[in-house]
Amino acid sequence: MKVAIIANTKKEGIRTILPTFVRDLGKYDIGAVLHENMTRILGGRFTFLPEDLLLDGVDMIISFGGDGTILRTAQLSLGTDIPILGVNLGKVGFLAEISPDEISHVPERLKNGKYTIIDRMAFTAETSSGDEYFALNDIVIDRSADTRILELSVSVDDLHAGDFAADGIIVSTPTGSTAHSVSAGGPLVMPECNVTVLTPICPHSLTLRPMIIDGSKKVGLHVLGGLGRMAVDGQSFVDVPAGSKVDIRMSENAVKIARFDDKTYFDILHTRLNWGVSPKLRNA
Repeated sequence: MKVAIIANTKKEGIRTILPTFVRDLGKYDIGAVLHENMTRILGGRFTFLPEDLLLDGVDMIISFGGDGTILRTAQLSLGTDIPILGVNLGKVGFLAEISPDEISHVPERLKNGKYTIIDRMAFTAETSSGDEYFALNDIVIDRSADTRILELSVSVDDLHAGDFAADGIIVSTPTGSTAHSVSAGGPLVMPECNVTVLTPICPHSLTLRPMIIDGSKKVGLHVLGGLGRMAVDGQSFVDVPAGSKVDIRMSENAVKIARFDDKTYFDILHTRLNWGVSPKLRNA
């Protein structure tokens, strides 16, 4: 087995965690190549490769950081079908499910195949200017530097769904339902579901609520008024002024996420969100 390692080099402890981890991989005959951005902090003790060569011949990508690191890794792995295992060195970390105290168990579990691969639905978004973007979490249109409220129109498979005024709208995958969408009042969605969540941001209406639609449907977002900004997974930002249109579809390329067999979706909700945890148990 051979793995590629990608890391957020700004995370605390990465200088000591990675050398130990790579040595432990070697004990189980698992080869490792590291992104070249780690050369400066780790020296010449390991094999470093540039992004265009990093994934050649590897069986898995291991991402050290937070969810942002996995979102960047997903962009890099687009179309390769190589699964991603996330080690959480950030704060919440719904995608990076391995906690720091579990790192030492990773090599043995990889060697023995004690993990499951889950396909995560993703989006392809196309703007009216013809530019395309890939998103694992969400596409968000919100107010840019202009402080005025946005006027938005939404369509589903070219059928007019509605017009409304709001601070913006979040179109999220099930994976992204635990990100910006849930903060705006959207539902939690199990990652195995192929659905799209539409969550208005501070709508100027008491009756406008989040909606779940079939993930195979195309969602059209039309900025009728105001100066908007489109955020793609919180990584890329594009101005979308009045008159702009964004079409969002399910991507042909799912993102494969590795999860250890002793973890469930609800375990992550319990530990990261305290969802469904009794206050008595939480304070025990």
